[in-house]
Amino acid sequence: MKKLSFLVLPILLLLNCKSEEQELDGHIGRPDISPDGTKIAFIHAKDASKDVWEIYSASIDGKNVRRLTTFPEARIKKGPVWSPDGECILFHADIGDGAQIFTMSANGENLKQLTQLPGYNVEPTWSSTGHEIIFNSVLEHGKTKIRIMDKDGSRIRELYNPDGENWYPRKVIGGKILFTSDFKQGGTYNIFEMDSDGSDLRQLTFLEGINWFPEVSPAMDKIVFHSNRDDPKLSDSGNYNLYLMNTDGTGMERITNLPGQELHAKWHPDGDKLIFEWHDQTSNGLYTLELSTGDIHKIRLLP
Repeated sequence: MKKLSFLVLPILLLLNCKSEEQELDGHIGRPDISPDGTKIAFIHAKDASKDVWEIYSASIDGKNVRRLTTFPEARIKKGPVWSPDGECILFHADIGDGAQIFTMSANGENLKQLTQLPGYNVEPTWSSTGHEIIFNSVLEHGKTKIRIMDKDGSRIRELYNPDGENWYPRKVIGGKILFTSDFKQGGTYNIFEMDSDGSDLRQLTFLEGINWFPEVSPAMDKIVFHSNRDDPKLSDSGNYNLYLMNTDGTGMERITNLPGQELHAKWHPDGDKLIFEWHDQTSNGLYTLELSTGDIHKIRLLP
């Protein structure tokens, strides 16, 4: 892969010219890309301070924005993930005294609740085959655990969990699950992998700070994640950048260096493009990063 040069601020200034077209405003984040690369799903809050989040979809170029979630009993809907066949979207929603996992058709219809578990059941993702769903369960008096279930919500079982907070389980790749944990880290979160049955635990990163949200490339040779290791205070609310590494943890490089936070990167199916959330005191929205050139473009979401 070509070594990236990220002198991106002049590019962003050129690409974010004002237009007469009215873009979707408010807080926008947590993007995912459909398997065919033509659509995106994301979350939106008109006013993030009111903590009311809905899931939207749009064309990959930002056109045809459409709200997908409508059920009022859940104020917060987050973490949309397209199924491998592109037919439905998986997400979690706060409902009752906790959070549960739902699916819906890609057009927002056929809403189905998959879990009815105590506590907060969040951050679901599909296995590579689409036959299983991996997720987090945050127990009322316990640690954050990784669980797995069949795609219809049946056969829920807990995987092996290291002694710590185990977050953001991601797709099974070659029989492996990626996740973030503070296991033996002393307040630091690093990226681990383990077999799909919870065995053969291996630490991939050895970094300071919070290193979250690992996502493997379509070719299964790279992992992207976000990290605050470059923030002088290692503040959770401070600066985050995107990093890229080989799937064995080698060859690590920082691939963004914008002010504020670059978060929740996902891979385009072509393997040369990432979509991510960026926000600071003046900017907010979804952006694409071309890995071969380093170009960053804002996705202008047009209802």
